[in-house]
Amino acid sequence: MKFATQEAQRSAGWQLAQAVVLEGRRLRKGTLLSETNASLLGAQRIQVYQLDPEDLCEDAAAKALQADVFGPSLTLSEARTGRVNALAEEAGLLVVDATGVAAFNRAGEALTLATLPDLQRVEAGDLVATLKVIPFGVHRTIVEAATPAKALLRVHPLQPRSIALIQTQPDAVQDRTLDKARDALSARLAALGSSIREEHRVAHQHDAVAQALRHTRGDLIVIFPGAATQDRRDVGPAGLVAAGGRVDHLGMPVDPGNLLFIGQFGDVPVIGAPGCARSVAFNGFDWVLERACADLFPSARDIQGLGVGGLLKEIPSRPLPRLKAPEG
Repeated sequence: MKFATQEAQRSAGWQLAQAVVLEGRRLRKGTLLSETNASLLGAQRIQVYQLDPEDLCEDAAAKALQADVFGPSLTLSEARTGRVNALAEEAGLLVVDATGVAAFNRAGEALTLATLPDLQRVEAGDLVATLKVIPFGVHRTIVEAATPAKALLRVHPLQPRSIALIQTQPDAVQDRTLDKARDALSARLAALGSSIREEHRVAHQHDAVAQALRHTRGDLIVIFPGAATQDRRDVGPAGLVAAGGRVDHLGMPVDPGNLLFIGQFGDVPVIGAPGCARSVAFNGFDWVLERACADLFPSARDIQGLGVGGLLKEIPSRPLPRLKAPEG
């Protein structure tokens, strides 16, 4: 592509890089100058460009890329000034191939792709990504080199889930504490299009948890231990193992939400909720629950990868706030 600042009267056959006014009329950027218009504009210096035979104009380049860049459950805007916007068609989690997006943006300075963070929850109509071609034209080989082998982002829709809730109740814990946990979970699930199918309240003993698990039915099991889970031998994880299930990971590099565990009971995923999940305030439990409701239940490796961005906020009421922790 050629780009120049030159006299308008010498620019017939070139396209405007900036809008100009001619006899009261506005000639828009991209207008192909005719001999007449070039002559009428006279000696004023203007910015113009001219595409080479193998160049694609900015809109054509964006259109050529959009079908390969954007995946299912996305609505795409018309390409204008080299930009295509992608909007979520339905509520769900945005899944982004971060490595692929980085490779796309490194294919050349002519092409850019910006997205929301990977696994961010979105609603129908939310803008989730924008593809922008920077110059007025791009050589087709650059477009071909940047075209990904598979879509770089898609929306995983939320699926209605029936949840089985198991709560343990130590002697010192009152019913209202369990009520608070149930109500907070119910509110979270309602926002995700899911609901509690059944609730079991049992003694704070691992065999009581195991017995409840054997009688549970649901697409997802949430265990709310009545005391903090800090070891695989604590009541929640021990009860899951005693019932024939497995614990895949205990602990999460997200605060609030550190004391969470995940596992499986047969083919049903299990979340052991941290104490902070009794509050409706956002915490690490929300991330895991959202993924479970979008058929993206996390692995141990997924949980371990949440550390960057995992420091959510301080909780003033915690017994030992982070900023006041003693040394050593």
